Amino acid sequence: MKSPPGDELRLLLVALADPLVACDGQERIVLLTRSAERLLGWTEEELRGQPFTLLVPQRLHTIGGRSLLRYLLERCLQHGGHSILMPLQRQGGTELLLEVSTGHVAEGKQERITLSLRRVPEVPLPSPEPFAQDLTVKHWKYGHLGARLHPGTARRHYQLIFENAPLGIFHFDTTPVITTCNDYFTRIVGSPKQLLIGLNLLTLHDPRALACIRATLDGKHARYEGDYVSATADKVTPVRAHFAPCHDWEGKVSGGVGIVEDITAQRRIEEERARLLREAHAAIRVRDDFLTIASHELKTPLTPLSLRLANLERKLERGESVDPTALRHARQQLLRLTSLINDLLDTSRIESGGLALHPQPTRLDALVEHVIHVTERLYDGEHRVHFHRPAQPLHVRGDPYRLEQVITNLVENALKYSPDGGPVHVSLEVRDSLALLSVSDHGIGIPADQQQHLFERYFRARNVPTRSYGGLGLGLYICRDIIERHGGRIWVESEVGRGSTFYVALPTLTETQEPLVRSPGHVVH
Repeated sequence: MKSPPGDELRLLLVALADPLVACDGQERIVLLTRSAERLLGWTEEELRGQPFTLLVPQRLHTIGGRSLLRYLLERCLQHGGHSILMPLQRQGGTELLLEVSTGHVAEGKQERITLSLRRVPEVPLPSPEPFAQDLTVKHWKYGHLGARLHPGTARRHYQLIFENAPLGIFHFDTTPVITTCNDYFTRIVGSPKQLLIGLNLLTLHDPRALACIRATLDGKHARYEGDYVSATADKVTPVRAHFAPCHDWEGKVSGGVGIVEDITAQRRIEEERARLLREAHAAIRVRDDFLTIASHELKTPLTPLSLRLANLERKLERGESVDPTALRHARQQLLRLTSLINDLLDTSRIESGGLALHPQPTRLDALVEHVIHVTERLYDGEHRVHFHRPAQPLHVRGDPYRLEQVITNLVENALKYSPDGGPVHVSLEVRDSLALLSVSDHGIGIPADQQQHLFERYFRARNVPTRSYGGLGLGLYICRDIIERHGGRIWVESEVGRGSTFYVALPTLTETQEPLVRSPGHVVH
């Protein structure tokens, strides 16, 4: 079955190689060919029934009191249908300089106005005339003779360099409209030549790029560096550009050239260098802070220890009796100093991979009870530690010395960060084939955004004043390494002003290692 004549004609029109726009007598768009859709960035569905002025820059909506279409029709009658160079507006507002031929038919009450569009060729043709209003294209006026001449050796060499340069290059005239560009430039901006050539640079949205173009047309060199947002494609490219003016034989500015470099790789290198520099500065600050804290922490027990020993020495020389409390206090300071030194040594061993473990069957409930008994004696009854024992003895496979080190650290932290006399609760139970130890206090708590860093080396929460709460910020870092090497996990739940609870989960002796499933809100390490 043959298609109706109207359908067949429409298919022929849509298949035209040159872009075609057709309007009715009320200057509304009735047809847009496929090639016109690609050129203008609109679909026929979007434009059908819309006024033709949607495709026209605002300054050209009326010419001499007439609409642009009526002006073109009148000019077509006067000049025998010659094409004209004029800008049309793509979707988004960018302008393209196009060669436009106008056609017209009126039968009865129906009227059709057609515009055949052709992008500006890279080599000027002698036929088109420049559009007079707000558009001066000297390149087209004086380029006719050159288009008819055979290119000489110099021109061929120039074209060879232009096309194969490792930089993007484009020329623009005084309009300013892009008149030519190389393939490298199209790759940088992500748009084909058919969209770039004829593009009015004054329709760009980057004020710094516009300032460079205007400076170039004033006869000055200009430089640009930044993220170029393509006017014709969805692409953002970090670029560095140098704009230089071009002069004619009379020394007048006839346009300009832009030399563009894609600096994506350089930007990445600079960002990586900046990141490494920030990390280096941060590491230096951490080191300096650590050395300051370490020197303070090491001196803190040494001074009272030295004084007490000197006092004890004098008493012994005089034959006086020695107060057991003074000896106990001296021993506490010595143990604190020993603990600090051991933390430094353990940290060094962890970093070098030399922290040795000697696992063996270990009764964890007995180990916890021993730590609590020793700690309470050291604190001389200042705090109460409540131990909630499991119903049955609880065995794990681990290094007793290292597990005791972890439990001691958690209990001492709970006592240190609790108010005077505040109770500490320690609980040990079996849950999901895991031995779960918890140590809770009612102390100062830990800010939520600090909890995820709590087990990092040298870290101290921001609400912990150094003078009030000593330590090197190494204890929890060491605990995490020991527990993870036992196949377990350690985490914290805390709220500022309401205390903290530290949890340790270890596989029981009869179970294989399994990953710990944590509840929402836990910080697991």
